[in-house]
Amino acid sequence: MGVIEIVLGFVLIAFALGISVLVALQPGKDRQSAAISGGASDTFFGKSKAHQREKKLEKWTILVSVVFFIAIVALYCLV
Repeated sequence: MGVIEIVLGFVLIAFALGISVLVALQPGKDRQSAAISGGASDTFFGKSKAHQREKKLEKWTILVSVVFFIAIVALYCLV
């Protein structure tokens, strides 16, 4: 096992943890939780900020997932 495989292994672990954190940070899509909590985030400014945060988290999740997939393919090709 060479240095490149070890480095890619650590990169895979880091990105797997990153994907897990990003997915855990994303809010649920159910309407029932907003009804129970009183819908405090449904104010005009709160809704806009929450939507922007969701979009950023979604973009980062996609980016990290793509890099994770590329690292897996690269490691597979090397072994």
